[in-house]
This record gives sequence, structure tokens and C-alpha cells, in this order.
Amino acid sequence: MTTTEFRLFPKALVLTNTHHFAGTDIMARSLAAGLEANGFDTSIANVYDKDSQAMVQALLDPETALIITTGTLPLLVRINDQPIWRAIPATTQFVTYIIDQWPYDHVRVEPFRQFMADWEAKAPNLHIASLEYNNAKLIGDRAYYFPTGAYGAPRRTAPKHYPDRLMIWASVKTELHVTPVHDEFEPTLRDNNHWGFDEDRIRRIGEAVRHTATTHSLTAFAEAFEQPLETLTVKEALPALSALDAWMKRYRRVKVVRALRGMPVDIYGKNWGPYIEGSKTMRLLTPVPDHNHSFSHICQHYAGLVNFDPNFGHGTNERVVTALRLGVPSANNFNVRTDGSAGCFPYVFSDESICFAAEQVLRYRGEVPPDATLTWEHVIDRLLIDMTRRP
Repeated sequence: MTTTEFRLFPKALVLTNTHHFAGTDIMARSLAAGLEANGFDTSIANVYDKDSQAMVQALLDPETALIITTGTLPLLVRINDQPIWRAIPATTQFVTYIIDQWPYDHVRVEPFRQFMADWEAKAPNLHIASLEYNNAKLIGDRAYYFPTGAYGAPRRTAPKHYPDRLMIWASVKTELHVTPVHDEFEPTLRDNNHWGFDEDRIRRIGEAVRHTATTHSLTAFAEAFEQPLETLTVKEALPALSALDAWMKRYRRVKVVRALRGMPVDIYGKNWGPYIEGSKTMRLLTPVPDHNHSFSHICQHYAGLVNFDPNFGHGTNERVVTALRLGVPSANNFNVRTDGSAGCFPYVFSDESICFAAEQVLRYRGEVPPDATLTWEHVIDRLLIDMTRRP
């Protein structure tokens, strides 16, 4: 009598890289936990680890059913002088997960452009996922919308250290552009004028983007330029769009912080000093330890979080979904992912709207119940279902 062996738990690999503040490290752990909850025997490999042999073995293992990256930098890996995604077995599904605006990756990471070319040629085991729905649609019909889940942490029951203060967790002037970006829009567009706009047009576009109610930045630029979004985001324009998007990201973050200058706010992040100089109610603090693992514990000591996803309209970073998952009320710019969440108060980028949402958070005394749809387990389950349905 012969016995047939079955692998009851398919293998998965999360491929990550070292990042400041451990941003990709904690995402890799979150992805691995979510994959484990969905039935995968999961390991994590860092492409910068000195001992790369174990990573290569995992990548080339024919029993590895799924590989997911944290961003596009892991695509820099080569095996036997081949790009990583061409070296793996054809039976291994490979997902490149874009965790910021995709033009940044297209401009800055040359292997991602190669990966997109193979993906566009419909290599059956290659996939692209974006945490922003609009970006997924711009990349192509076969790209997946794959929003982030929440960091894991126990809910606190003890009294808060700062029950009458708000918290911001973000930095400024750390954008991922490769061409000049200024605090003002007009000089930024002049230095990135791929479209040849004259001075009058530049001024009109500047007024439009400063006052737009559209959160998704690329859509906002298309509306201000008065041209279809699909024609705006052609490959030749992506370096200029990356700079404009970086401007928008900085402008909106600074606008939120300046709007809150008279309110009790603690900011954890870099380069904020010039923007809050003279404020008697704001404090610049450094988390201990100084990396993203601290966020889910520190946020629970505050009345609430003021968050911004200044270039996303449908899909958000891990901060706000983590806060909400942990019962922390939050103010977040209008974003389809969080607009309907209990304890979340959306705002547009006007001083009045920002302050009103922040005041709502300070006054909030209701519960913020756990929402299972904000977990990595849930969003990975949705991705796996989408992958099985799509040819």
C-alpha cells in the first residue's frame, strides 16, 4: 500500500527590506501573520540580510506557493544574474505590493519598470497590488486593490497618559521625489513643467490644486490640468508627477498641522520645527523606541489621532486603521476606506474642516468597536479571493 503525501499548509514568503523607522519590517510581520491566519506556512526574508542562502532557497523552493513583497525595493534582488521574479519557479505566484504612490516606484526603481513590462505581457504568475484603489485602476485592469491592515497590539484598559491631547505620527520633507520640490506649488511646477504650461496657466493650476476637494492627488492634478487622468499619467510624465505629488503630500500635511496650532497636539516625526515655531500648545516628541513598533502602544495614551493620507482617496496607511482597530478615535482626511468607521471623523483640507474634525475627536466619549475588516487577516483573504477569480 502506498501513501500519498500532501502538504497541508502551502508555503508563503514575505520578501522585505530594511527601512528607516522599521516601516517595512512591521509590515512584513503583519503580512506574515495575516498569511498564517489564512492557512499559509509563512516565513520572512530581508533582501539585505548577510546570509542570503536561506532566502534564495526559499525563493527557489517549488513548494513556495506565494511570494509578496513590501514595496518594490526587493525587486533589486538577482539570482544567477536574473531578476528575482524570472528566477523563481513558474508555479510560484509573485505579488509586488506597492505601498506608496506608484509613480515614485516607476521613476526610482528600474527593476519595477522591468517587472511591469513582464506583468503587462501577462506572465501568469506575476501580480501587482496597490494599497490605493485609484492607483490600482491606473496601473491596469489586472492590478489588485490591496489596502493595508492594522498593526497588532493589545488594547489598553489602564488610564491614558494624555487624555486631553491629540497625536500626530508623521514626518515632513521625506518625500520620494527625484526632481526638485519646493514648499510652494508654482516653482515646483516650473521645475517640472513636462507639459509646457505658461505662467498664467501655472497660476491657475496652483489655485485649483490648493482648493480642490479631491483627495486622490493624481485625480486632483488631472482636474486642475483639465485633461483625462489616463493621459496625464503616461510614463513620460511620471517623473514630473512624482514631484507634484510630493509637493501635494507636503503641502497638505503642513496645512493640517498649521490649522491645529492652537490645539493640544503632540507630533512624533521629523522636520516639523519650522512649521510650528511659536505654538504654545504643540510639542515635538520622539517615541521610545524610535520606530513604528511604538505607534500602536503610544496612540492609546491619547484622546485620539489626527491622521492624513494626503494623496490617497481610497486606501490608507496603517496608522489610522491601527488606531481605530485599537479603539482610538481619529480624524482622517476624506478616504473611502475609513469614512464610515465608528469613531472616525473625516475632513477636507480647509482649516475649518480640519479643526472641526479634531475637536470632535477631543470630545468623543463613545466606543470604537473592533472592526474585523481593518485586519490584515481580512484584507489578505480578499486579495486571495481576487487572485483566484482573475484569469
